[in-house]
Amino acid sequence: MISKPLVLTIAISTVKGDFDGVLEYIVRVSNRLPRRVGFVIVSQLEDVDRCYNETDSVKVVFSTQKGLSRSRNLAFDNCRATWVWFQDGDICLIESRIEALINFLESSQFDIVLCQVGSLENKAENFKDYSRYSVSPTLLSFRISSIEIIARSAFLKNNKIKFDENLGLGTQLPSCEENLFFYDAVVRNRARYGRYATNVCLHTTMPENRSIDYKRRYKARGYLLGRMRSIISPLVLAWWTIRNTGDGVSRVSRFSLMLQGYLRCIRRLQN
Repeated sequence: MISKPLVLTIAISTVKGDFDGVLEYIVRVSNRLPRRVGFVIVSQLEDVDRCYNETDSVKVVFSTQKGLSRSRNLAFDNCRATWVWFQDGDICLIESRIEALINFLESSQFDIVLCQVGSLENKAENFKDYSRYSVSPTLLSFRISSIEIIARSAFLKNNKIKFDENLGLGTQLPSCEENLFFYDAVVRNRARYGRYATNVCLHTTMPENRSIDYKRRYKARGYLLGRMRSIISPLVLAWWTIRNTGDGVSRVSRFSLMLQGYLRCIRRLQN
């Protein structure tokens, strides 16, 4: 029997300390999913750089370096499917819904598909408010999460779109890499995008389960605005400065931190 071509690679980023648990889960799940789905697991902070096939559908890549954006790019370099879905190491797939997602992707004319993510703690709730996703692509860029992005591999390759390795966990600017990635794809390169309005995986929505360095996140936001150079960037900076957040960072500090990130970006682009 001739096997069907691989439609979707789920590209997972993790670290050495979590790798064994991630691999065990993925191998178990992969045995129950359609053969048109494959996995690439990139484990950072390993002792050696190497890659191997754990099973026919699970490829493992070890990297001695760190950086979430770098690991996502490395995973994509090892993707051989029509579509790639960027995921975290704490992935929890809703297995019964993957077949329908594959069928949707096979018939889709989009370059980017935004899938919905549900709450791990409360299955009746979503990871975020998806009613706010019916906005302009530029505004949507500020709301997107990487685990929602399923991208057509050929589109990314043809337009040389990758995650900015100066952004993301494991760097001094530990966020906003997905926002710039989506902006590069949809606004700068005019990717056709649409939503898949069904939850196909779950993610924690509990703040205590999510480690956030708020001060460095504001620096990352400033860097993002510098890279985007959108006409609405000053308005976004003002909004991020004055809004009530409860993150313990004063408005003056927010503005100062974002300005530092913005100037860091400008200096890097000038070099």
